[in-house]
Amino acid sequence: METHKLSNGFISEEIVRAYATYLIVRGDAEKALSMLSIYYRIITPRIRIGLPKKHSKALGCYDPVKKTICLRSSEEYRNPFVILHEYYHHLRNSRREYLGNEKYADRYALKSIMYFKELLRTSIRLDKVFNSL
Repeated sequence: METHKLSNGFISEEIVRAYATYLIVRGDAEKALSMLSIYYRIITPRIRIGLPKKHSKALGCYDPVKKTICLRSSEEYRNPFVILHEYYHHLRNSRREYLGNEKYADRYALKSIMYFKELLRTSIRLDKVFNSL
């Protein structure tokens, strides 16, 4: 398990991704993206409502030129799968790696949600964990 100094303490990638999921569900996607980007030491992507015409049927897409996650509607703003899937594309692009295929973006999003659900089962208050750092 990889750990990283975030704020005043060391924290695992799994906890960071779980907390990002928590923030997205609560409606604070910008804070989630900012926190993930601090953790990975990359630029935070922008997020906006509205898709480019060629992606009009998707729930979301990532524009690597504008470094922007585009969402079909405000409903997707609280959808951790969509936002984390697109964030994976941003992460790969920021590291100058191949954008990654959809399977790996799906896996990143699903594992983040799984980490969140595991922490919910342990009754750990994520907001208190992060506020204590």
